[in-house]
Amino acid sequence: MVELLSPANNLACLKTAIDYGADAVYCGLKELNMRATAKNFTREELVEGIKYAHDNNKKVYLCTNTVVYENELKKVEEILDFANFAEVDAVIVSDLGTMQLANELGLRVHASVQCNITNSLTAKFYSKFAKRVILSRELTLNQIKEIRENLKKDNINLELEGFVHGALCVAISGRCFLSSYLFGRHANCGDCLQPCRRKWKLINEHHDGTYEIVCEGKYLLSPKDLCMIGHIPELMEVFDSFKIEGRAKNADYVMRTTKIYREAIDSVLDGSYYDKLPYFKKELEKVYNRGYETGFYFKDVNKNHDFQYEIEGNASKYRKVEIGKVVNFYKKVNVAEIELWNDLKVGDTILIIGKTTGCVEEIVKSMQINHKDVKIAKKGDRVGVKLNHIVREGDRVYLLKEK
Repeated sequence: MVELLSPANNLACLKTAIDYGADAVYCGLKELNMRATAKNFTREELVEGIKYAHDNNKKVYLCTNTVVYENELKKVEEILDFANFAEVDAVIVSDLGTMQLANELGLRVHASVQCNITNSLTAKFYSKFAKRVILSRELTLNQIKEIRENLKKDNINLELEGFVHGALCVAISGRCFLSSYLFGRHANCGDCLQPCRRKWKLINEHHDGTYEIVCEGKYLLSPKDLCMIGHIPELMEVFDSFKIEGRAKNADYVMRTTKIYREAIDSVLDGSYYDKLPYFKKELEKVYNRGYETGFYFKDVNKNHDFQYEIEGNASKYRKVEIGKVVNFYKKVNVAEIELWNDLKVGDTILIIGKTTGCVEEIVKSMQINHKDVKIAKKGDRVGVKLNHIVREGDRVYLLKEK
């Protein structure tokens, strides 16, 4: 059975991922992880998150996968000691010295995608240190099949993890120097400013000093996002773990991507996958995306490049609009009292997001004002909404709208 591995930039995202079907969550402390600009975890939050995961028979993997410099060695040792104390299920590592130290401390190691593992010989080498390798994003599905077969022939017991959804980077396995060169912000230490997502000009200069602008004001270095929802059965044959990218994303992204990939995996097992595929695709259009493609998985059979040059940022037709907050929750009847600053009607889809709640999605099926049923509630009203989930006072309420 393939593992579903979801991202978490904070405790709310971790709990959301677990609640919506993730088998494991990967996250980082505020040091030495590849998402330094994300919220990340304090040590106390990580301990709480691991307890929540373990209480639900799920796992937590800690990212310690940056480039490590000499002056950071003591910090590395301290983080690994803490990972042991906190009972982290594995550490995700790219630095070989850190892998060796983690082994000595008895920690389970997963070799990061930053290792750029592209063949079975390299994977075999990392098997000396790691129980799992996260294969390079630049591999095709056929190449991954070959790697798996050759490892099996050599009796190498090594788990293979691969990305199935999320942002793609223009650099090989994320090893980029553009941000560092332009702004002194080191992408390989998790501090990327993503200059690749900006507009660029492509100029063809001639030897006589003349030139022509081939392309101007386009997003030349910004690939579409990866979405492999249409190829789950094939990927289940080669991977032990499906990884969703997004440790800088919000709880609603974590909720929906986790929910849909969980349902997709389960539907392959019960035979309903192809019937449900249109629904899966429609649901994933509701999260932040730059347009979708299949990355490098089929580049050996499809030579077409599928970049989105025309737009910056979110291509989704859906937006979440903040419309109110929860002022009371009546647990006995599962009703939230919501103070509205925008209209709400029966049939609307809402997201309720909070630090403890994480993110839950609800379709409004009934509402009451002063104990009387209503179909529409207006700005300024306090309305009671029947829910399927537990929410909390102070949680924010968003309306999911199609543009």
